[in-house]
Amino acid sequence: MPLSANNQYLRIAFLSLIDIYRENLGYHSASLTYQFLTVVGSVIMLLGFSSLYLPFLEPVKVYGYLKDIVPTYADTVLNKLLPFYKNKAVGSVLSLVLAYYFSVSFSKTMNDAFGYVYRKKPVEGEVYFWTVMPFLLFVYTAVVSLTATFLAISKSFLGSFYQRITELMSLFSLFLMIGMLYSAYFRLRKSVLLTSALVALGLLALNKVFSIVLAKLITTSPLYSVMGTPLLFLVWLYYSFMCLLVGVCFLRRIEDELYKERVI
Repeated sequence: MPLSANNQYLRIAFLSLIDIYRENLGYHSASLTYQFLTVVGSVIMLLGFSSLYLPFLEPVKVYGYLKDIVPTYADTVLNKLLPFYKNKAVGSVLSLVLAYYFSVSFSKTMNDAFGYVYRKKPVEGEVYFWTVMPFLLFVYTAVVSLTATFLAISKSFLGSFYQRITELMSLFSLFLMIGMLYSAYFRLRKSVLLTSALVALGLLALNKVFSIVLAKLITTSPLYSVMGTPLLFLVWLYYSFMCLLVGVCFLRRIEDELYKERVI
């Protein structure tokens, strides 16, 4: 091999970054961002209707709470809540159908984006998207939520001495989640694990940058933070999906190199 393994990986990583502009990955990243927002919106609606089944959200109890807290607006809030509560069964079913449909649509869009970068669609079967992928997305969402909650609690209890441990936990959780995502489309192998590790490092660096920017917005002006946070969230999503696509570029290039070595 003319290049050492480390130099070879660095060269492949550099070429993968160039592919961002060479292969117009921005279009697919924007498409994934839009599709992901539809999934998030439908899931939020599903959670909203599902919460109406909680015993402490019954209209009579809600009215009692509101009369103690804001007696003037208790009737107004109750009148706005009652239509949703009366139609909670229909709303729950409708939101569940929408969440399922948008999850399948997002899975297909990601398959198209990965296929464009990988030069071959990772998943060909239509049935896979309607049966396996919604379940995998549910598991993925649950892992993300539990990990985020665990890290938030850990940061509250761990002192500054353990800050590095928390960062390592964040890196490992990112690696685990990205590995799960890639393995849903690509057969799990050494190259996929290596790609997941590199993408996890990239996402961790991206999160650090956006955390600093958000902190600057908040300290500069509350008005800027209110106006800038939604836009910043969209930009963060866009570049997060860009990192995933660059990872697929890296995976394709490293597997091409391995194939050439086997042929030689």
